[in-house]
Amino acid sequence: MRPQKAFVLIKTDPGREREVADKLNKLPEVKEVHIITGEWDILAVVETERELVLPTDEKVLELVMDKITTLPYLQDTNTMIPSFSKYKN
Repeated sequence: MRPQKAFVLIKTDPGREREVADKLNKLPEVKEVHIITGEWDILAVVETERELVLPTDEKVLELVMDKITTLPYLQDTNTMIPSFSKYKN
């Protein structure tokens, strides 16, 4: 079974993008970190393990609320959980 993937857009305090990206990169659930241009500063790709007891969207919510939004210099987040994904083999 594949892990649940989610995409987290993050807005940081001005000039703090690299610091936040470094802290995100230390979290085991964060698989990719991209500093981007535009309204948002960072795109983080996260993965959580699927469980029988806790729905995967709740695992993503726990990760974002408990580990990501508590990071310093963070202003806002927007989390997207795909309802359907296609992968190349």
